[in-house]
Amino acid sequence: MKSALDLLEFRRIYLMGLSIMILMMLSCTVGPKGDEAPANLPLLRASNEVIDFAGLTRENILEAAEKAMAQAQIDLEVINGVTDYTFENTLLAYDKIFNSISRQILPLDLIIEVDPREDIREAATTAQAMLKGFQLEMGIDEGLYEKINGFAATAGGQSLTGYKKKFLVDLMLAYKRSGFELDAQKRKQIKTLKSKIDNLGTRFRANVAASSGDHIIITPELTGGLDSTYLAARLMEDGNYKIDVSYPSYRPFMKYSTSDSLRKALSLVDDNRGAPENITILDSILYLRHNVAKMLGYSTFAAYELSKNMAKSPDVVWDFENSLIELVMGKAAYDTEKLLKVKTEYTGTKADKIELWESSFYSALLKQSEYKLDEREVKNYFEQNAVLQGLFAITQKLLGLKYKEVESPSVWHPDVRMFECYDTDSDKLIGRFYLDMYPRENKYSHAAMFTITGGMALDNGGYEMPEASLVCNFPKPEGDKPALMSHGDVETFFHEFGHLLHGMVTKAKIAYQSGPEAVVLDFVEAPSQIYENWAWNKETLSMFAKHYETGEGIPDSLLDKMLSAKNLNSGRAALGQLFYGTYALTLHDKYVPYGEENSTEIGYRLLKEIRDTEFPEGAHFEASFGHLIGYTAAYYSYLWSKVYAQDMWSVFEEEGPLNPEVGMRYRRLILEPSDSRDALEMVKEFLGREPNNKALLKDLGLEVN
Repeated sequence: MKSALDLLEFRRIYLMGLSIMILMMLSCTVGPKGDEAPANLPLLRASNEVIDFAGLTRENILEAAEKAMAQAQIDLEVINGVTDYTFENTLLAYDKIFNSISRQILPLDLIIEVDPREDIREAATTAQAMLKGFQLEMGIDEGLYEKINGFAATAGGQSLTGYKKKFLVDLMLAYKRSGFELDAQKRKQIKTLKSKIDNLGTRFRANVAASSGDHIIITPELTGGLDSTYLAARLMEDGNYKIDVSYPSYRPFMKYSTSDSLRKALSLVDDNRGAPENITILDSILYLRHNVAKMLGYSTFAAYELSKNMAKSPDVVWDFENSLIELVMGKAAYDTEKLLKVKTEYTGTKADKIELWESSFYSALLKQSEYKLDEREVKNYFEQNAVLQGLFAITQKLLGLKYKEVESPSVWHPDVRMFECYDTDSDKLIGRFYLDMYPRENKYSHAAMFTITGGMALDNGGYEMPEASLVCNFPKPEGDKPALMSHGDVETFFHEFGHLLHGMVTKAKIAYQSGPEAVVLDFVEAPSQIYENWAWNKETLSMFAKHYETGEGIPDSLLDKMLSAKNLNSGRAALGQLFYGTYALTLHDKYVPYGEENSTEIGYRLLKEIRDTEFPEGAHFEASFGHLIGYTAAYYSYLWSKVYAQDMWSVFEEEGPLNPEVGMRYRRLILEPSDSRDALEMVKEFLGREPNNKALLKDLGLEVN
């Protein structure tokens, strides 16, 4: 793939064309003001206009980015001419410019990860680099800062309340974190470093996506443990089987293949996605991040990054991680002993360790032997469309939402479906979303929600409807069977749909505070993790878990087995999360690249210390650990957020998992505000008390006093 334009090239092109673009833009709309958008520029759409994804071309992607920047430059000049400061002509005007650029960047983020057309992905990568460069320029614009700071000093600025006050406080913190306590030359240096970091991060993600088809080939005699439906979907013309690292291929193979050596081989392929280039890219990113933090007066990048999160400092997170490691270590040891017993019985040899590539296999055997639970039997009750309709039914009853599928939408791939989301009481359309459910080459290889358009209040009194896409990698229909999901897939689907709903129901008035992207990183997972609980609840499962052939509901006997086995390996799984969190924090708080220990060696050391196991030789898991790009030091936020998620779920447990009063209170207090209120204050109001970790420990199967 061609590299994105570097910043100097962007400036040359931008300055040469600026005057022409300004003249062209005087009659065009790029922000959500209710006017019509220019023809043939799908990304430069008017407010609440659907993007023509199928009509994207390299040329119209780049032209839309250029015009958006040109109009934003005009709007910036208007702010710079302000003398009589008000909220509307400074902060609100800033937010509209922020939104006009974000409306380009957000769909480009999605396109880079999912569009099957290489030229479109390349154009999106180039346009994204240009737009992020423009955002960085905005962030160090001295004149703009003087206007915002000037308003902050007025009586009007000092008397702000509610979301307006929070916006000003957060914006001033962002300026501080951009170096506005430094001189102009150092700010430019920081901007240049951040631009390089962004471009490197884009390359890192692209390399991971490009490796989604990495695979091993196995012969018919090596297919032990794998069922005929799984194999039929992977049969090659020569009679061998292609096993790739996408979820529907990788996970069943690791659970059921009886070949220990092949499971190890596939795990090595998976652990080397993006390597070796991404290892070099990661070191460059970490080095540049460290330099940015030092220039801004922070001891480490972790200290810089966490200063805006709930945790506030690395010391708080280290205490959180280390205390949880201590709490779950006993349960993890218990889990391991059970797996060792199964391995000993299976191999006929006394086992003393469980390798990483063996854990899923022996866990599946343990479920069958101790709980009489076969996950392949469970899959028969989770046909994908039925699961989707179940999600719809649950959220309709709980949150007052309903959905309508859009016929023949303009999408980036034929498999993609589009839906509209309505408020049940008012029958008002409040958002749109896409579902991209199946794996393919050059596609994001995990599961995630991508915001396409953020919500915000419009000048005409209306509201810009949020748009988003769920990008997943669930099994496709195979042979005569429809798309069947493992219960783990169902749990993942519920999780990602929680992110989606967080965006769909937002009522944030300004773009800066709208949707999951705006929420602090160590709370953003709470509204997604809480939804996993509905995938385990008998009452809600009975609404949609039905056998794909007979239509019979999932029997209580099978549900009881699933619930009994729920905490199987919960200690080991928690230690896995704590390993990833500790690894990300270590790289950003206790490591500077090009020293005595490299990022791979740190991972090997921490895995041994925390999980008492080892990577296979040659593994470079960090090369595809995408959270290091987006979450940086904050992977801890998954467990941190789960403290709040499970505490909030305890209210539903007490008052009913489908209690509409609790559901609507949750929607109003937690989801709709997005980042317009402090996260901790929202949780406390919903709970009616201070939060605690008792529900999390209970969820992990630990004793709670």
